[in-house]
Amino acid sequence: MAKRGVLVPALLLLLAPATPAPSSDVPPPNLARLGTVPDWSGLDPHQGTITREEFVHLLRHCYTRGPAETEGLIRIEGDRALILKQSNHPEAGWYDLRFKNGAPLPSGTARYWRPPVETHDLPPNSSKPLAGLRIAIDPGHIGGKWVTWDDRHFKLGGPDTLEVREGEMTLIVAKLLKRDLGLLGAEVFLTRESNHPVTRERPETLRDEARAYLLRRGQIPTEKRITDTAKVMFAISSEIRARGDLINDSIQPDLALCLHFDASPWPGGRPAFRSPNHLHLLVNGCYAKAEIAEDDTRFEMVLRILQRIYHEEIRLADTVSRTLQRETRLPAASYDGIQGKSVNGNEYVWARNLLANRVFLCPVLFFEPFCMNHRETHARVQEGAYAGLREINGVYRKNIYQEYADGVTAGLVRYYRQQRRQTAPGERGGS
Repeated sequence: MAKRGVLVPALLLLLAPATPAPSSDVPPPNLARLGTVPDWSGLDPHQGTITREEFVHLLRHCYTRGPAETEGLIRIEGDRALILKQSNHPEAGWYDLRFKNGAPLPSGTARYWRPPVETHDLPPNSSKPLAGLRIAIDPGHIGGKWVTWDDRHFKLGGPDTLEVREGEMTLIVAKLLKRDLGLLGAEVFLTRESNHPVTRERPETLRDEARAYLLRRGQIPTEKRITDTAKVMFAISSEIRARGDLINDSIQPDLALCLHFDASPWPGGRPAFRSPNHLHLLVNGCYAKAEIAEDDTRFEMVLRILQRIYHEEIRLADTVSRTLQRETRLPAASYDGIQGKSVNGNEYVWARNLLANRVFLCPVLFFEPFCMNHRETHARVQEGAYAGLREINGVYRKNIYQEYADGVTAGLVRYYRQQRRQTAPGERGGS
């Protein structure tokens, strides 16, 4: 597939493969699971493109839990930010990011995604309100025989009840969205079309990486820890990074939709019905100090700030969450300000740092509707993808998958109609 724009190759080189430390006196870089050593020169195209005030605002309002989270890692000076290149080896130096001081911006945007003002004009009352948009849909988790590795499946009720498999449920919603958004004019791409993993790695091929990761974290690499870590590396780290490569290298969308279903914790680790049933959307943010201390994570956070991804994510999340709420009739979920934080007045929208909404280098909406271990949600999953309406607890409802897809579709149509209408053609340009 052809690349969009002339600046994309620079993005693909931002993270280089990890290299051995030059001597025993230099510790190995502090990286996230299966992370790679960042090439800090990848931030060079953004030199002088952001003011000190906006950089500090985004850093503190959305991306960190508080000023203490960046202490010793990011220093804010009068005309620049100094970003530590290797958190456990200060001798590696600081990346010098100069703030905008009134000079003209460099040509280009050093990104592949486009905000609505950079897409083509939308005629009034168009039947294709999403025309010109590229949308990637990421059906969360995996299905089929791989659910045992993913741990997003459970069975409740009698022997005749269906097992709940999140990875298969998200794929159903993704295919509905691909059809519906395509009919509305968008180019739509799925990160996976089947229950098969995207990554070529498997838990058994990741054991050496798991052992090395445990050692870097100061943990004794017992057989159980290696096995458990390799399993997580496969199902989460390697799988999501493989999807990130697909999105960033090939699809290069204007927006990514990460589809998930939620679940309430159950006591003792055994499946059980729980009373909460709610909805929330996530934008990237709320990094902990330990996460910012990871060199690749710190780089990715700063890159998102410099690309101004937050502004597009929060506007999208605000609009889409409201249409999805009206469709599903679910109450809002909440976070404690540590695992996730509120960044606007919408109780359905929260900031949280997850691998997918960090490494996909475009605006990302991360969906978490319905608690799968709530009795009503579980019953609706048992009903399957039926046509028309059925009575659910005294209310006639669409099947749960179509309801999910319709709420997302309505929100995207509303958002892009509004945003494209607000900007006259003569006012269009880069941001």
